[in-house]
Amino acid sequence: MASIVGICNSALVKLGATRIIQLTEGSKNANLCSEQFDKIRDDLLRAHVWNFAVKRAKLAQLAETPTFEFDAAYQLPPDFLRAVSVHPDPAGRGAVPYRIEGRRLLTNAAAIYLRYIHRVTDPNEMDVQFHEALAWALAFDLAIPITQSNTLRQMTGEGLRAQLSQAKS
Repeated sequence: MASIVGICNSALVKLGATRIIQLTEGSKNANLCSEQFDKIRDDLLRAHVWNFAVKRAKLAQLAETPTFEFDAAYQLPPDFLRAVSVHPDPAGRGAVPYRIEGRRLLTNAAAIYLRYIHRVTDPNEMDVQFHEALAWALAFDLAIPITQSNTLRQMTGEGLRAQLSQAKS
């Protein structure tokens, strides 16, 4: 069973740093992991169309219409990170011109069916290769604050690129 602490510990091991027991234990490493984990996870989720992170939704049209350029505004899901595709019908045929502004999708379409990357917060819903890529990304981010070593940061960057290549395939 995967856990956030487990992924953080994998990152810390890559840095040769002391492992943590929980994110709230008050140690420097736990505080840094707690501070950076969600940001790094969301950045990595946005970076690729991960199969485990794709969701589909029919968006609700808002009563308020855009001031110009588009005829309709739709509310994005609360867990939305990035659009994969936008369609005017449930069959997923065709694509529609759109723009995302704030938490709204603007378009001229009368209905919107969205494929998107959603915020996955439970590590058990993530692919195992993603866990490892996330650990490498976290290690890269924490290398300087924990080790003060540019060399180690460079090495974790190389590890991250290699793991991302493998995870994306």
